[in-house]
Amino acid sequence: MRNYFFLLLFLPCTLWSQERLEGLDATVEMSGTTSTGEYAPLWLTANHYGLSSTAPQSAYLRARIERDLKNDSARAWQLGYGLDLAVAAGHVRTGIVQQAYIEGAWKKLRLTLGAKQRPMETKNAELSSGALSLGINARPIPQARLEIDWFSIPGTKGWWQWKLNGSYGFMTDGAWQEGWAREGSRYAKNTLYHEKAVYWKFGRTDILPFTYEIGLRMASEFGGTCYNVKSVRANNNQLTNYIQKTNLRAFVDALLCRGSDATDGSNPNVAGNHLGSYIMQLKYHGESWQARAYWERFFEDHSMLTVQYGIRDMLIGGEVTLPRNPYISSVVVEYLTSTDQSGAVYHDGTKSLPDAMAGRDDYYNHSLYGGWQYYGQGIGNPLLTSPLYNDALGQPHLLRFFNNRVKAWHIGLCGDPSAEWHWRLLASMTRNWGIYLYPLEDMQHQNYFLGEATYRPRWAQRWSGTLGVGLDHGDLIGNSFGAQLTIRFKIND
Repeated sequence: MRNYFFLLLFLPCTLWSQERLEGLDATVEMSGTTSTGEYAPLWLTANHYGLSSTAPQSAYLRARIERDLKNDSARAWQLGYGLDLAVAAGHVRTGIVQQAYIEGAWKKLRLTLGAKQRPMETKNAELSSGALSLGINARPIPQARLEIDWFSIPGTKGWWQWKLNGSYGFMTDGAWQEGWAREGSRYAKNTLYHEKAVYWKFGRTDILPFTYEIGLRMASEFGGTCYNVKSVRANNNQLTNYIQKTNLRAFVDALLCRGSDATDGSNPNVAGNHLGSYIMQLKYHGESWQARAYWERFFEDHSMLTVQYGIRDMLIGGEVTLPRNPYISSVVVEYLTSTDQSGAVYHDGTKSLPDAMAGRDDYYNHSLYGGWQYYGQGIGNPLLTSPLYNDALGQPHLLRFFNNRVKAWHIGLCGDPSAEWHWRLLASMTRNWGIYLYPLEDMQHQNYFLGEATYRPRWAQRWSGTLGVGLDHGDLIGNSFGAQLTIRFKIND
């Protein structure tokens, strides 16, 4: 029911002046997917902000209204809002509140309440494989989010800029977890969410066509009730339910990355599931073409936050946007490796053996929560196999990532042959080792491909259609060939 609480946020919008209704963008969209395999091809499903299904046959009908803050750019106070609803078949839910938010801004300060789709930092949402910590693979999480947009540090004359954001929210998939997870397996309900980030940017494009950005972003799951967790007080397989703290101190602990969980035993860690990533980007701002190189390093704990065990896992990529031509508009190439995870050995220090080894980080997994997922889809990069695919990995209906040790090459291309046509191609070639605790018997190859074309006819400018054809081939989640047709109608001009 808490999802629908955010619908009440739109009541003030109906009473706002007529000026605040200007710039409203309203669309209706319907989409259907059919395929031959056990699952729909990955790139027909992944990085769709969670409004997709791994099922071989699925469909949805969607209605969306949004008003961007940019419509009030000439005003001191800016207002934006959005409501995005869908009815689906073959998805994890039938009725979906995809987005429901209201936001206001004053100068560089912005406050957003609700669930809103957000693009990735430093990456092309259409062509990239996705971010490692906070991507676009899962549905948006309802939250109260405060942001400070790029502002110049005094005395630097615009050469050094900062931006910040922080939020608290809650995950609405507890009932789904309870119904989907295998009987007696771990799941969580009423989980709380926290996110924070800081970014620095160096350079002035009016003097030099280069900028360099570096950032640190962190997120955590905390609070709620964790069910069917192995008890630290028992030497057998006894399972216990843990009620996590949700008082003011729990919120402060999430912000400062401190506290402990009941399952930490004699070696306290921090309360909840904490993770994040470092990101960097060097960008060339040309007049007719642009280019950028970017790097992201994921971390699960302090050993990787402080680079204690070196830098071996990362996502590194490059993008080139070409001058306007009828052939290729942009090219993205990425390499992902997540196989090291601080090493294969984990051992807490004891009196008899004081040396501690903080390896085996087990990306996206946690001892209490169902991992870094939302409605079964990984919140990070989809090439680390989401729990919805666990049937294929021999672990049906377990809320855990069973394939997070991956090496992958990813290529994305798109083009605009004319004002009516747009196309894109994605190809991902992966090698997969499972996880340290449950390694695959042999390294397994899995390749994912997508070809997609969008048509926006001049004779019906409010209409557009997208046809995508996907192909998966390999030993990890099997072979699949499928197609997806999406038709959109823009209600307003």
